[in-house]
Amino acid sequence: MLDTKTILASRTVWANLVGLAALVLGLLGFDGSALATGAFEETLVQLVAAASFIASTMFRILATKQILN
Repeated sequence: MLDTKTILASRTVWANLVGLAALVLGLLGFDGSALATGAFEETLVQLVAAASFIASTMFRILATKQILN
């Protein structure tokens, strides 16, 4: 029997969603004035996106269960 899980139980899917959200926020000109001024916000958003895609790759490599539709 195959081990399975739902799509929302997948760390890979969540990591991709976080990365996508970070990229979209950056493209939409996310106002991070509460964080700091200057290019810090843009850099932070890009780092979050990069980290989530790296995590996504690692989670996919380590995955042991198949995702059900």
